[in-house]
Order: sequence, then structure tokens, then C-alpha cells
Amino acid sequence: MEKYRHVSSKDVAREAGVSQATVSYVLNDVPGIKIKPETRQAVLEAAKKLNYLPNLSARSMRLKKSMSIAVVSDKNVSNYGFIKILEGIKDVMIPRDYSITFSFSKFQDNETAQHVQYFLSNRIDGIIFLLVNPSKEHCQYLASKHIPFVVISHQFQEDGFHRIKNDMESAVREALTDLRSKGRETIGFFGNGIGNFADRRYATFHKTMEEMNFRLDPAQMVKMSDSEEAESAIAQFFNNRSSLPDAIICEAPGIGFRLLRYLAKTGIRVPETLSVTAFGTSKFSPLTYPALSAIESPLYQMGYSAAEMLFNIMNGKPTDNLVVLKWQYVKRESS
Repeated sequence: MEKYRHVSSKDVAREAGVSQATVSYVLNDVPGIKIKPETRQAVLEAAKKLNYLPNLSARSMRLKKSMSIAVVSDKNVSNYGFIKILEGIKDVMIPRDYSITFSFSKFQDNETAQHVQYFLSNRIDGIIFLLVNPSKEHCQYLASKHIPFVVISHQFQEDGFHRIKNDMESAVREALTDLRSKGRETIGFFGNGIGNFADRRYATFHKTMEEMNFRLDPAQMVKMSDSEEAESAIAQFFNNRSSLPDAIICEAPGIGFRLLRYLAKTGIRVPETLSVTAFGTSKFSPLTYPALSAIESPLYQMGYSAAEMLFNIMNGKPTDNLVVLKWQYVKRESS
């Protein structure tokens, strides 16, 4: 059997008809080096044709980089939102031959934090805090040690640090405008955040309803969590009503799914009799019948933007401290 021969960058250079240095510039995405588009394409096609895989250990030593970034979080990794944000991060990492190192440990002390130890031992080149909120003191410590980091969190409010936030107000306004255009004026709300203005979804719903001169009727609002108990709360709401609201906005997709199920079982037609919309992003929203309209978070874009921002910081490129991404109203059959 013929012994496998490792393909080198020299082989890629010969195939593409360029210098070995040009191959290195293209595949390492070296900043400040101008490469003609046709030359770059020739190198990429040659690397693909030869199944060239760079020696990451050698590259790491040569570039004095670990070729990995840390994602720090305390969230459930099976959560759809976590996975979707991570997908955006991954799509920035892969073309740069970077890997992701996870850190799920709680950190109390600045110096002994796992992600700090990873950086100081050259295991990572930067950090993304994913849906966690490091303290101002910890951020200042990271900055003092010149550790690049980005925070993905709407709740993180510390100025002067790189962060990704999102804004849902325009999407909520668009959803309510769509309902009004169809004559829907009596709008209910199902969710656990009712009356709690620290809950961003309820607070934004309440604020936008007031600004658009919709009537806020407490009788059309039911406090419930996204759990099996929601089904009995939904049934109780409809059993005690002589008349129905025109539409209901749910705090989470799970509540929306349970509401659609109840309406189907009881013969209430959606959207002819009652429109249903939910806050949140779920891969199942387009699959329900009718498909669930939703006010969706820009999960993928949050991860992608955070990773792009982190690479700009690590490469010394200018970048804004704050990026605000918009939620979107995705109109489907249920509204």
C-alpha cells in the first residue's frame, strides 16, 4: 500500500502557480497584505483540490497564537438560543482555522478564573462571554492584562467595553401594526413577566401598546410560565370568557405552541377568530399548523458579530465598542 504523503503549502503553491509566501498570506488571512482576487481564488481552489490541511500546531508556534478562542457561559448547551449563537461564532472561526474552547466554570476571583488561566497559558487568544454578565471589576482586570474579550448580553450595561446587544422595540411595533391593519384592537398577553417591568418582553409589549394607543386590559393577560402548567392556565382563561380577544401575544414560543394546540382542540380558528404571535426564536415555529408568527431574536447574527468584533480586537483593527442588532417580526400563518 502506498504511504500517504502529507500535502504541504509548497505543493499548494506549485499547483496554484504562486509563491509559498502568497499561499501563507491567503490561508492565514494576513492583514495588510493585498492579494488579487483571482490569485486568492487560485490558492483556495488549489488547497481544496489537494485536500490541504494546515499544520495547526506549527502555525500556532509560528504565529505565536493558540488558534482558539474561549466561549464562557453558564447556559444549558442544549438550549436552541445558545446553539444558534454558537453557530454564528463557528462560521467566523472556521475560515480562520480557529477552534472554540468552552469554559462553563463559575468564576469568583479574577486571577484564578478558568478563562484567564487559559489565556495566560496560551491556550486561547480571546474570550466571548455568551449570555453571562462579567462584573465591571472583572472586565477592568481583563483589560489591564490586555486580554481581548466581547460580551454578548443585553443586560450587560458597562460602557467602555466591547459588547453585543439587541433591540426588540421596532419588531414589536411592526407586529402590533400588522395586527391593527387587520382590525385587531383587543390584544392579550400570556407569560410569566406580566406586571414585571424588569422583564424585557413584557415591558416592551406594555410600552409599545401604550405608545400606539392600544387599550391595555388586565383581564386579557394571564400569568403563566412556559411549562405544562400553561395548558391549564390557557383552558381556564377561555372557559371564563364570554368574548375572546382579537389576538394574543405569548412571551415564549412554547406558550404559543400550547395555545395553538388548545385552539385546535376547541375549534377556535386561527387566525380568522384569534391571531397568535410569540416572542422568541424556535426551529419549530414554521412547522406548526398554522405556522406560528414570531418576534425573533437575531441569535445567529449576535454570535457572528461578536466573533468578528473579537478578531478585529485581536488584530488591532478599529471596531465599535457597541453593536446593537434588531429583532425581527416574522409573519407566518397564525397572525
